[in-house]
Amino acid sequence: MGYKISVEVPVFLVFFGFTLTLNVTNNFLIYRTCYVLLPYNQSECAKLGFVNNNETQHLEQLVEPTATYISLVKNIIESTFGSVLCLFIAPWSDKFGRKPILMLGLLGGCIAMLLCTILAALPYLSPWYLLLTSVPVVLSGGAPSFITILNAYLTDTTTKEERALRLGLFDVAMAIALLLGNSSSSYLLIATNYVTVYCISIVCHVLALIYTIFFIKESLRERDTNQNPISGLFSLSNILEMTKTPFKRRENSKRTILLLLMGSILFKFMTEGSMKLFFYFVREKFQWSLTQYTWFGTINTILGVLGAIIVVYILHTKLKIRESVLIFAGSIFAVCSSIVYGFASTDWPIYLGAVMNLPTSGQDSLIRSYISKLVYEDEIAKILSVFSIGSTIIGLLSSIGYTTMYNHTISTNPGLYNFVTAGITTCFFGMFLLILLVQQRSTNDYTSVESSHEEPEENVCE
Repeated sequence: MGYKISVEVPVFLVFFGFTLTLNVTNNFLIYRTCYVLLPYNQSECAKLGFVNNNETQHLEQLVEPTATYISLVKNIIESTFGSVLCLFIAPWSDKFGRKPILMLGLLGGCIAMLLCTILAALPYLSPWYLLLTSVPVVLSGGAPSFITILNAYLTDTTTKEERALRLGLFDVAMAIALLLGNSSSSYLLIATNYVTVYCISIVCHVLALIYTIFFIKESLRERDTNQNPISGLFSLSNILEMTKTPFKRRENSKRTILLLLMGSILFKFMTEGSMKLFFYFVREKFQWSLTQYTWFGTINTILGVLGAIIVVYILHTKLKIRESVLIFAGSIFAVCSSIVYGFASTDWPIYLGAVMNLPTSGQDSLIRSYISKLVYEDEIAKILSVFSIGSTIIGLLSSIGYTTMYNHTISTNPGLYNFVTAGITTCFFGMFLLILLVQQRSTNDYTSVESSHEEPEENVCE
């Protein structure tokens, strides 16, 4: 396998910069909400996330509902508009190239971090102004488009034999960036201030953009030179083609498997709202400081990297265990992990749940690899965009539901939402069981298809 580093460098930089500010922004939102929107003393608000006592615990409970609401509105803006743009951007990239979208996404990230820096530098500016940081993110395509095009780029530049491993290595590179960003964020904030942390993130985004401009080559082998790229961006025919793609007739029950896969991942998307609450959950129930949460995040990321190596490289690449089997097995452990989180009354079950989650590592790369083997090469970006849009829209509804539930149970049982997550993940497990049954009945293994020519009628099994 000829492996050459490409998008891993800018992705490492941008994800390091993003993770460096992720928990810092959550803490900043609580802090700024506490003394600007609510009638509390600034010096007392500054202790939130850094000092644990009965006073800060009570104050945290009063501030968190407002802070989570602002975070939810921000997520709604980015998810809604990002999904709409992804409808146009993903099919456009199949014709005109991946690199322009990558550069646009990185530019939007640079501007968003600059706005965060300005907000942090003005001490009495309302935290609602944090919504302005969503504008450049949305206008540059948003997270759905950026992630979709990254996955399409990696698919363009890999063979079917190396694809799962390459996607797994890509996820490991991201995980290392997350590890470094997460483990250093709280210490950097304590040693400096919010403005400095955001400035470092800006530098990372700028370096990623420069590297992409000068060192990343376009992956699309054939581009449309007859149509105007600007007018082609908002072509309704592209959207119609994208929506029809999952329902095309395919050989060896691939269409059935693909549709079941889409249905199962809908359940996976439904749990995304729980991930955004974990930071608030451990702060409320266990009075974790930002540093304690940072340490947990570091350990969790290390477990994720170790799990990805075991699951993707050893079990899938070396032992040739199918993606579907590994995803199915991982979902069982995900259910158990959520139940452990829900019953946790002390710190150690939280770490136990993280260890139990280890077999779920690498699932995203396995799912993307599985999808790429069910569709034609020139359909990959369209299919991935459908999944990305579905993830964003359902993830948005999930965030609304989970946030509402959390705010209503914060004073009685803030960990209750974990049992809902366990129930939804059980549905994901059930759908993948159906996929395994259909796959077992299929007479031939699924294989990657290299072009989108019409299939002979005698090869169609459905």
